[in-house]
Amino acid sequence: MKLNKDYHIFIILLFTIFIVCYYHFDKKKHIVYGKVARTLQESKKGLMFRKTPLKKNEGMLFPTKKHNIHSMWMKNTYIPLDMIFLNTSMRVVGYIEDAEPLSTKSLSIDKPSSYVLEMNGNTVSHMNINIGDTIEFIEVKI
Repeated sequence: MKLNKDYHIFIILLFTIFIVCYYHFDKKKHIVYGKVARTLQESKKGLMFRKTPLKKNEGMLFPTKKHNIHSMWMKNTYIPLDMIFLNTSMRVVGYIEDAEPLSTKSLSIDKPSSYVLEMNGNTVSHMNINIGDTIEFIEVKI
């Protein structure tokens, strides 16, 4: 039995639509509240010296001057943190989970980012944050 050329085109089109929908609609939007590190001093201090965990869905956002590969550390930071790296559209491009408190090890991902969001350790898994998801950050005082 020979299949019609239109049938093949239909199957390819259907498969393409499925793939596009899977990758587009599988992404989620997460709402996070917190402080934006607007000054150099705020960026340098970050969440250092804090001994109590942040609230659920709370974090600190670090805007960067350039879309580049950025690194963070946990010096003088007493609570474990997840570091979520975001592009200019606030889409997750990568993350580091449960960074070790007080470590001076440089932590980065191999992709450029425009923002880094710090949240309590294990937040990425608890909120089911994945690469490609969007973060809506609402600034409030912490």
